[in-house]
Amino acid sequence: MSATPAAELERALARVAAAETLLVATDFDGVLAPFVLDPLDARPQAGTVEDLLALGERPGTWVAVVSGRDLETLSTLTGLQGERGAAVTRIGSHGAQSSRDDGFGLTDDQQQLLAALTDEVEAAVAEAGRPIRLEHKPSAVVVHSRGQDEVGAQQAQEIAERAAARDGVRLMAGKGIFELTVVPADKGSALRRLTDELGVAATVYLGDDVTDEHAFAVLGPDDLGIKVGDGETAAGHRVATTEDVPAVLRRLRELRAGSG
Repeated sequence: MSATPAAELERALARVAAAETLLVATDFDGVLAPFVLDPLDARPQAGTVEDLLALGERPGTWVAVVSGRDLETLSTLTGLQGERGAAVTRIGSHGAQSSRDDGFGLTDDQQQLLAALTDEVEAAVAEAGRPIRLEHKPSAVVVHSRGQDEVGAQQAQEIAERAAARDGVRLMAGKGIFELTVVPADKGSALRRLTDELGVAATVYLGDDVTDEHAFAVLGPDDLGIKVGDGETAAGHRVATTEDVPAVLRRLRELRAGSG
């Protein structure tokens, strides 16, 4: 499926912008922010956060950033902290964390499982003898394969797949990452909880990764899913690259402002 023709995408954006109540939700990496070698260097493209904030100021409009990043890191990288970030719901760790819920925590069993999982993965990476990057989240360990050669990427995948054999561990593979989590969560379940809580008439969701397919799958006929980049998708529309996202958000902001 190639990129959606401009006129067709314009009609789709105009349709959802006219909804009485609207949620605009987007992934971070690969959508708001281009991929970079060091994930901590990722930053939103110019104007994207400002457009989200402006959308959130419109009557009957809510905005959210839904990411695999842990909540603290997501808030830091987007600059949505303190009073500035209050208007934007941030959902981290693939739905395991939310800025709308301060009650996140692991059970004792989950804490023990995460500790054992972390030890196993760190030992396997050390044994591999390659600079495979690990990322530690409140409920997960992430094995990064981005920047590795073919052999290193294969080793990263094998390390993650072996560790995923533990009872209670779930493996989520994305672009250049293998996330091992001890909390059952996904972006689709998180998006559905948010839309149910808000009671919105329509939802827009932008995503680029395999993990975003869970979100696309829960969208209904009145919603709009926009896949960013290549790959099979349940989304009904597509833009070619991350660099196309600012124009989509800017246009949605303009249309929403004109709807009332």
